[in-house]
Amino acid sequence: MKQEPKIKALSGGSRSGPQPPALADLRAIRLAHKATNQRVEELKLRVFRMTEQHMDQAVSLIRRWLK
Repeated sequence: MKQEPKIKALSGGSRSGPQPPALADLRAIRLAHKATNQRVEELKLRVFRMTEQHMDQAVSLIRRWLK
């Protein structure tokens, strides 16, 4: 599985602290977020298909038992 680059956390605090992330950092965070969301959707679809297949198998077994 491909690993995403480490992303710096956004700090929400003091003015004397670290500077806000650069535009390039924000773009990298957004791209990583989009890739993660896409992977989550793919995995959800895969789980749905597997569940559907197993339910079909269960229904088929139950019908055979009832015959």
